[in-house]
Amino acid sequence: MRVYRTLEEVPPGKRVVAIGTFDGVHVGHQRIIGDAVKAARGRGARSMIITFHPHPLCVIAPSKCPPILTPLNVKTDLIGRLGADELLIIPFTKEFSRLPAPEFCDLLFSSSLGAEHVIVGSNFHFGYKGGGDTDFLRQYGKKNGVKVTAEPLVTAGGDTISSTRIRNLLIDGSLVEVRKILSRPPSTHGKVIHGDKRGRTLGVRTANIEALVDCIFPGRGVYLADLYIGADPYACLVNIGHNPTFCTNDEDVKEKMRIEAHILDFDRNLYGFNVRIDFLKRLRDEMKFDSPAELVKQIKKDISTARRYKGFAVKRQKKPPSSQI
Repeated sequence: MRVYRTLEEVPPGKRVVAIGTFDGVHVGHQRIIGDAVKAARGRGARSMIITFHPHPLCVIAPSKCPPILTPLNVKTDLIGRLGADELLIIPFTKEFSRLPAPEFCDLLFSSSLGAEHVIVGSNFHFGYKGGGDTDFLRQYGKKNGVKVTAEPLVTAGGDTISSTRIRNLLIDGSLVEVRKILSRPPSTHGKVIHGDKRGRTLGVRTANIEALVDCIFPGRGVYLADLYIGADPYACLVNIGHNPTFCTNDEDVKEKMRIEAHILDFDRNLYGFNVRIDFLKRLRDEMKFDSPAELVKQIKKDISTARRYKGFAVKRQKKPPSSQI
């Protein structure tokens, strides 16, 4: 898949275009992108996906900008896997946000882009203050000989699938429902950093993950997960929370959430490595124990549960090459 970051980079050609923010690339997004790929093949055209970076709300209303489900590099990879030929990432700036709807359409239907068919979700709005909608887009397309399709919103469990719904389910720890909506496990990405090194004294080493800024992850609790170092998955337990057993005052409890992963049968340093965590199952709530010994007892129970779990990406642990550590 070829990736462009300005319209000027795009070579002439005929295209079927799908456009949207596509945060999460959930099953609703997948349908829009998949239909664009299919329609392009039927026309002998190229399929182009147009998205924006950063998230439009980060520019229009920063205080209302939601945590991101998929960082740009991850979104790019997911879109590529769906078979798209091209991806155009439009920088969403203050100037771009002020484009009136007709000027937005001028860009979308420009001769250089060569759009023969444009596909969007039925709730798609664009232009200054969201002044353009799918009816406006259809009318504009009709005048310019471009077919416009507004895909109906996809539902699951009787409710519309949306990135907002996914965020709320993640916070609640509802991984089964999120996985169905995404068609993959929910993930977070981050760097392994130095922590309190308390796990060593407890006999249970953990990797402290600093999640990418503005990216969402599940709410407080203990989870079974796959931790990816490059392309290699490792079964692990992940605790998300505030380490309540070791909190001495309210200020400790109020500190930012920690993500700590205990990788099964793994004893090497990963400091500085960027990793991905795929959350597979919520095991239990985060708990405050009366003593470190009680905490260790529970962790050992959790590890036993993890060893019986059949859903990890690998059934047998691998050791990464020493050059990676």
